[in-house]
Amino acid sequence: MEQIFMSFLNTVPEHLRPFVSEIDAYLLDKDCKRSIKTAAKGYLVSYALPVSKKTLLNFVFRKGCVKARIYAAHVKEYEDLVSGFPDATKKEIAAALECKKLIGLTCSPTCPAGYQFVMDGVEYKKCRSMAFLPILNEENNPFIRKMIEAEVCCSMTDR
Repeated sequence: MEQIFMSFLNTVPEHLRPFVSEIDAYLLDKDCKRSIKTAAKGYLVSYALPVSKKTLLNFVFRKGCVKARIYAAHVKEYEDLVSGFPDATKKEIAAALECKKLIGLTCSPTCPAGYQFVMDGVEYKKCRSMAFLPILNEENNPFIRKMIEAEVCCSMTDR
């Protein structure tokens, strides 16, 4: 598994490798389970929470960049953190697809529904897969880390 992770890490732009390694070490230290699959545009690296086994984070490659898909089940508990993201990232979150289930439409029967949260005083109902998919960069990384830490903390208290 470590050899595959190193292969993935070598595909990450060099300036982002320390951040990705930090997140990996943090989540493994919290007993999250890492899985790695090859995908059409690179690797898909996922981390599942220890008790619920639900996915917390995916590192994915999109449009020439690396993104973190954060599954923010407890986002209502740290909305202020989301409001702190850089403006460009908040615009991406605001532009993400609406959650069909949360707005009364039909979606896949296996979809667990998205997230309802407030950002900068505006209520959003966003798709679980698209809501929190920030690009890794020097500006976003501290906020991504705080969001992951908050989600882990909230998830651990669910026990």
